[in-house]
Amino acid sequence: MEEEKKVGGAIFKDIRRYYCEFCGICRSKKSLINSHILTHHTDEVNKRGKEEEGASSSNTCEECGASFKKPAYLKQHLQSHSLEESLHFIM
Repeated sequence: MEEEKKVGGAIFKDIRRYYCEFCGICRSKKSLINSHILTHHTDEVNKRGKEEEGASSSNTCEECGASFKKPAYLKQHLQSHSLEESLHFIM
């Protein structure tokens, strides 16, 4: 995807590599794409947020009912329950 452009005898590489997932526009910095998405695609972002809220229920602790956005957070939380059990055995 890198294109070389010759301007005035010098060679410049096109290093843009951050693409908008909604319209395909390309920017050189991730912050520029994030601001583009927030200004031009707010409806799509809001729809996706609502869809992801339903998925977060699968990351719920069966022992205490705590819910987490990511499975890794749930896994880390479950380790705290195993530590509690091991402390009861020590006492």
